[in-house]
Amino acid sequence: MTFRKTLAATASSFAIALAAAPVLVMTAQTASAQAEGAQTEAAPVEGAETELAYSATELDAFVAAFLEVSELRTEYTERLQQASDETEQQSIVEEGNAAIVEAIDGVEGMDVELYSAILDEAGTNTALNDQVTQRLQAASEG
Repeated sequence: MTFRKTLAATASSFAIALAAAPVLVMTAQTASAQAEGAQTEAAPVEGAETELAYSATELDAFVAAFLEVSELRTEYTERLQQASDETEQQSIVEEGNAAIVEAIDGVEGMDVELYSAILDEAGTNTALNDQVTQRLQAASEG
């Protein structure tokens, strides 16, 4: 699958595709369950806020971090699925989590706490989800 197709699939199922960072995956079964869950549509939440609590700069930083995290998740999930035993899996998970934290913290204006807050809120706030999805789609076109 090309990066563009991966990004488009990620953007379309953004609200439910990923758990809060930096948790990668604990086992190959968890990775499979997450992949199945990404294909489910999220129901709109009644009373979800329509005002955005985050600035354009914060959302741009979030999208940059999200793209990096998405690539890392793909890389480490593939490695995890090829691991021969539980000890190797745990080592890969720990390495992946550290790489994700480093990637998020490496984006100017972003940290794990803010990333997690935006990710969590995008799961319940339709307006925020739409804004992030639009920015992800724009990033895939640019």
